[in-house]
Amino acid sequence: MRLSRSKLMVGGLVIALAAWYAWSHRMGVPEDFADQQTQFKYGSIGTDHPLTRSPIPYWIWRVLPQMFTPSKVIKAGFGPANDLRSYTAFGLAYEDKVDPPRGAAPGPRVFERPIGISKRTAFGLDFVGVNCSFCHVTMLRKSADDKQALIIPGGTGNTIDIEKYFLYLFAAFSDPGFTGDAVMAEIAKVNPQMGFVEKTVYRYVLIPYMKHVVPDLLKQFDFIDPENPDRLPKFGPGRVDTWAAYKRTFVHPPQDDKIAGVADFPPIWNQEIRLGMRLHWDGNTNVLEERNIISALALIGPRLEYMDVERLKRVTDYSLGLLPPRYNDLAPDVYSGKGENPEKIAKRQEDITAGRVLFENRCAGCHSPTGSRIGRVEPLQYGQATEPDRVKAFTHELADSLNKLETKAWKLRDFKPQEGYTNLLLDGIWLRGPYLHNGSVPTLADLLEYPENRPKAFCRGSDVFDWVKVGFVSELSTEPGKPPCGQHFLFETKWRGNGNQGHLFGTDASKDDKRRLIEFLKTL
Repeated sequence: MRLSRSKLMVGGLVIALAAWYAWSHRMGVPEDFADQQTQFKYGSIGTDHPLTRSPIPYWIWRVLPQMFTPSKVIKAGFGPANDLRSYTAFGLAYEDKVDPPRGAAPGPRVFERPIGISKRTAFGLDFVGVNCSFCHVTMLRKSADDKQALIIPGGTGNTIDIEKYFLYLFAAFSDPGFTGDAVMAEIAKVNPQMGFVEKTVYRYVLIPYMKHVVPDLLKQFDFIDPENPDRLPKFGPGRVDTWAAYKRTFVHPPQDDKIAGVADFPPIWNQEIRLGMRLHWDGNTNVLEERNIISALALIGPRLEYMDVERLKRVTDYSLGLLPPRYNDLAPDVYSGKGENPEKIAKRQEDITAGRVLFENRCAGCHSPTGSRIGRVEPLQYGQATEPDRVKAFTHELADSLNKLETKAWKLRDFKPQEGYTNLLLDGIWLRGPYLHNGSVPTLADLLEYPENRPKAFCRGSDVFDWVKVGFVSELSTEPGKPPCGQHFLFETKWRGNGNQGHLFGTDASKDDKRRLIEFLKTL
């Protein structure tokens, strides 16, 4: 009896110690990088933790595109218009060379993740998640002949289709071909050294779990579900519905409105100068830390404690001094003026000077750092009938719910619904297209036209820059039998929330004055 009791005590102690160890190490170990920019691209904000809303076991994520071609597995009309069998199908970019994470073993190393995907080891297994750079990196090719795009951190995610990325994950995990045998056979091709215990966990726990969790996720993200007749209009590259997921997660009872508040990914450059200004398109907070926390919570979900506050602060600190690239540093010589004769250089400078005067007279009050209305919310009436849905999407019930969220490390208190859109600084405005809060105007040249003369439909998702109109190439193709946007996304202003009306400022200027104003805007 004594021996039996001793064994029970020892066994209980072992179990208690194991439980304590698991709990004390529950946050796991994310990959960290010494370089701030690399950390922004690949570091964690907590979405890769297995107890948050959207982590994916690493080896499942790694082999998924080889098992299911993105364009084939998603319902027709909702998948990528390309046949790529990698995450580049969604506009994500891989780099040829990446500095190794801290603590990495020496020797040759293949970095297999695109920008925007982080990795964390928790409970002895690797998981991946989305970070801030998923939505905030601009891809730019100077011409269609360029093989490689420039990667510009902090930009507008012009090629990234986050909606299709998640629709792909939901569709792949729901596919009949997503079985333990099939997945493990594919994993064996890329990781033949996987140990017995890890194989067992993948085969009998993780793979069944991914299939099990999809129906619940689809209920929370029904606003993008192809089977839902009340789903929101398609996002397209560089856009997202900002608040639908929050209203289903943090408002009780969950709100299920049909407001199409789809908006462009804004850049996060030069945040230090914006401290204290109204943030988000509608200015619903003026606290930078709260803005960043709420951005992460979309994919963290209700398990607030698993947000990685320390690493999110690294992103915040990085964004304070992150500056947009200068137009003249990236533009081809024919557009930047490099190498021009003195007469043309003088004429270009005259245009810039005249454009500065136009800006000061017409735009500076709302868009200059010293403007009397900079960083304020402009009522919709004064904005001249700008599309209102994005403002309406942020409800009083949502603000009240967000302002109750807190942990020991942070709390939210300053969210407040507004009645219009924020007057923003225009640093890097040349690289922020498409324009307006919903990305409904493709170029700066188009923005200076009256709404009835702006394109009613255009292509989104290109990384080729239009140096003449200042924006990304967006013209529709007229080639018979071919889709109007090829592999890119057809944006139509007739869809709910996509109206391109409003912001009439500058539209009454002469053709020459518009050209001069754009020449000045390129310098910001």
